[in-house]
Amino acid sequence: MLNPADLLRLFELPAAWEWRGFGLLLLGLVTVIGISELIRHKAGWSPEVTRKFVHISVGVLVFFSPALFDKAMLPMLLALLFVAVDGIAVRAGLLVGMHGTTRTSYGTVYYPLAFLVLIILFWYRYPPLLSISMLGLAFGDAAAAIVGESLRAPHEYRLTSDKKSIEGSVTMLVVTFGSLVVGIWYFDLHLLYGVRFALLAAAVGALIATAWEALSSKGFDNFTIPLSIAFVMAYFFVPTEMQDIERFLVGIVLGSIIAYASLRFGFLTPSGSVSTFLLAVLVYGLGGWKWTLPLLTFFVLSSILSKLGKAKKDFLEGILQKSGARDEAQVAANGAVAGAIILAQLLFQEVDLYPAFVASVAAVTADTWGTEIGVWVRGRTMTLPFFRRVEPGANGGISLAGFLAGIAGSTVIALTTYLWMSDLRLVWMIVIAGVVGALIDSIAGATVQAGQRCAVCGKLTERREHCGSQTDFVKGIRWIDNDVVNWTCAATGALVALLVV
Repeated sequence: MLNPADLLRLFELPAAWEWRGFGLLLLGLVTVIGISELIRHKAGWSPEVTRKFVHISVGVLVFFSPALFDKAMLPMLLALLFVAVDGIAVRAGLLVGMHGTTRTSYGTVYYPLAFLVLIILFWYRYPPLLSISMLGLAFGDAAAAIVGESLRAPHEYRLTSDKKSIEGSVTMLVVTFGSLVVGIWYFDLHLLYGVRFALLAAAVGALIATAWEALSSKGFDNFTIPLSIAFVMAYFFVPTEMQDIERFLVGIVLGSIIAYASLRFGFLTPSGSVSTFLLAVLVYGLGGWKWTLPLLTFFVLSSILSKLGKAKKDFLEGILQKSGARDEAQVAANGAVAGAIILAQLLFQEVDLYPAFVASVAAVTADTWGTEIGVWVRGRTMTLPFFRRVEPGANGGISLAGFLAGIAGSTVIALTTYLWMSDLRLVWMIVIAGVVGALIDSIAGATVQAGQRCAVCGKLTERREHCGSQTDFVKGIRWIDNDVVNWTCAATGALVALLVV
């Protein structure tokens, strides 16, 4: 789907006439920003209102950008310019009419960054998808914010740090659908694929974008919304070997069932269930059962395992950074690498990335099973690479029972692939990659993962508060928490598989 020749074309020099388009677009963007500041100062409008004005106006200007240029270099330059300018403005508190003041948000940075990514992916092959995706962001996201902020008593909810409303999310769904329909009709895609197909694509794109908007915080939805819309539009309107519309719709149903059941049984928090829905749609929609079964096996068996022997694990409640139902960060730490790999498979279909996908799942399974069973059994626990004895549940601790459980978990995941990958050598290579990923997780946990000590009881913990007081940072690197270590585990498993399989 992604042609290397098109990547090289990104650096072709523009023609002289394209500089006029660059000047016009730059002038238009600067004018919009200037008007927003003028309105804020002279008319006394709220920065949040002027921010929506900029949001929509810029989206409309960007929608027509492919008509102003032939080469991609100048649009890329424009995107990079505004990433830099907006980043400085946010940090310095400038141009508040563009980015608002009520909350810390880097949305104005993510907006041109998303445009840059879309240029790289679609400029030379599918430019309408770029325009349609940015149009959906411009109107859908702004409408959600306007409705959510204008109601006196909206039905509010929080999946992450940002407050959302049910009314805003419904508005997002409806307006994004309408925006996508307008974009699809503008480029006559409904004539090529049929009206019902086009409406279905718009509905699915609006649904996925709304889920991402609900999950994103601090302006990150300005990145996730256009890219998620672009993914759906590309899946529907760009035929590939991985395209199966019926399977994708089944993925939405399957993802909804898994997310709801996991929330109902306490396996996931609301944010974790939405994250799982998006991951399930991606994996099943692109790969079917071949790609879904390893991830589903990990999720179901690991969730059950975490509930077993819960009484014996209660002592970890005050030690671990997070316990109980998994949130969106934990779902991402365990599944985002797998999701990125299947997306890469869509872009580079000539390369078989399936073993790397399974190995990433095998690695997080080995780590999860090793931790759950190791803590349950409570055998002699050591750390790598120093072989120091620690308490069960300590960061980086490995016991014999936990190590064997990790091997078992990695093996179970590898065996789920046997129907599609009957070469036992490849299966065992995946087992090894999974175990190596889990071992790297343990080493990282013992060496670089941040550790805090409670000043009251003296316990080493992952939490910044313990026994009602602030804990003291005593080891590792402050920003490396358990989620970062789990990302490393999944990435290591995938990397080992790429090297040895």
